[in-house]
Amino acid sequence: MRTTFLIFLYLSIFNLNQSFSQKSYNDLQITYIANEGFLLKTLSKKILIDALFSDGYGYFSIPSKEVANDIMNDKAPFDSVNLYFLTHYHKDHCDSKLINDYLKTHPKIKLVTSKPSLVFIDGEQFGFVQLKKQFCEITPEINQSISQMIGAIPVKALGLKHMSFYQNDIDLEEYMYNVGFYFDLDGIKIFHSGDIKLNNLQDYIVKNGKWTDKIDVAFLYYELFNSEHSDLKYIMTTLNPKYIIIMHVPPSINKEWTEKVEQLKSIYPNIMLFKSSMDSQTIKIN
Repeated sequence: MRTTFLIFLYLSIFNLNQSFSQKSYNDLQITYIANEGFLLKTLSKKILIDALFSDGYGYFSIPSKEVANDIMNDKAPFDSVNLYFLTHYHKDHCDSKLINDYLKTHPKIKLVTSKPSLVFIDGEQFGFVQLKKQFCEITPEINQSISQMIGAIPVKALGLKHMSFYQNDIDLEEYMYNVGFYFDLDGIKIFHSGDIKLNNLQDYIVKNGKWTDKIDVAFLYYELFNSEHSDLKYIMTTLNPKYIIIMHVPPSINKEWTEKVEQLKSIYPNIMLFKSSMDSQTIKIN
């Protein structure tokens, strides 16, 4: 009897430990598309962000036609998408025809983006406004944020100034509106910066005070790390993410940035750079 009880007790403790172990981790599957385009999958949620475009301005990556067709045709792993996020309407993030056709083909999918992006797409695709039931427009002022529940996904849109590009002392990106997104997928907290540099993030922090939102995975534009170690330390102390995904590295400097990331890992081991379209990795978040 005593032996039977001990075996029962051992199995109960083992099963309990197994249960706690299973409950303490959530899987996030990250599939890289191109530039800042990703498919993110958790236990019950799946989102696309900046995934449909066909122009890299001759400098940045673009998805292959096969990948674009798979997205358009709901082919695995791009089936059962809940939301489509768009940070801004530059051509290396947004193909207005592809997005218009995608929403038409998949009427249950919501597009989460800003009013300027919606206006841009509507200007290029006559009648796009007819799909407005699928629009989730969030347009915070620069250095402000708006939180909203979209479906069963909590979303915060951050008005992060698009990185500047000066010519003749004029910021050519002055009117380009960029949104950073912070959202929760099955308890995993994700931040996607869009196209920003460190000064843009710093401006937001100065206006809003200490960053308090927990971040499990931060998807960050590569030029946030121009000063390498010092910039990384600022990100670590300010955002304190568990993982960092560096994004939008042009193919011409991919080798250079692969080496930089390896160096940065000496300070922050959980930093990653996806190099090839459709590369996929699953990370465990506790």
